[in-house]
Amino acid sequence: MATLAAPQLQQEPQTNGLYDRDFYSWTVQQAAALKRRDFNAIDWDNLIEEIEDLGSAQKKDCKTACAHVIEHLLKIEYYREATDKVLNHWMDEIMRFRQTMAELVTENPGLKGHYRTLFAEAWLRGRNDAAIRLAEYDRSNAERDGNPVPKRSKAVRERKRMLPVECPYRLEDITAFAPRRDREPRDDIWPPSVARVLNARLDEDFPVRPDRSGGRQR
Repeated sequence: MATLAAPQLQQEPQTNGLYDRDFYSWTVQQAAALKRRDFNAIDWDNLIEEIEDLGSAQKKDCKTACAHVIEHLLKIEYYREATDKVLNHWMDEIMRFRQTMAELVTENPGLKGHYRTLFAEAWLRGRNDAAIRLAEYDRSNAERDGNPVPKRSKAVRERKRMLPVECPYRLEDITAFAPRRDREPRDDIWPPSVARVLNARLDEDFPVRPDRSGGRQR
């Protein structure tokens, strides 16, 4: 009469703390174990964590690029002392960060499902970074002109009060990229308030989107 064999107990992987001591060797060991389908040798907890971190890194990179775009858009709009050279530099930086976002979304379509969350988080970071940079410019200008230099914390608070609390930009004005339509970010899409500055200062002719009532956005 046939009998059922007792199930084999799954052994803990023999990593001996290699993950913490020598990460490179750990990756080689785990890759080899996967190739030979030796699942008992897999360091499951650390492997799962590393895979999750890989996905999180793509989201983080996309959010960081978006925050940088927001920071530069706010600087273009709120730093009236910027020279034409500086404005052109900020435009170039925006296009570079837009390209990064476009590449990340093209290579990782699943990121589109996180757009709104990433956008909201990027706004907070971009606004904060813009306030810090603008405050630095204000302090440098005051020192240059021989005026009293405000304390850094006060200058940052003043700039934060000047910046909008809610994001005034649409997501498509920040990314300038629609995967189904564009092969790369467009260079003629800007938030209306920013387009006006660039058109007036640099003699550009970027379109300024009308509002829903048919007038021009303020």
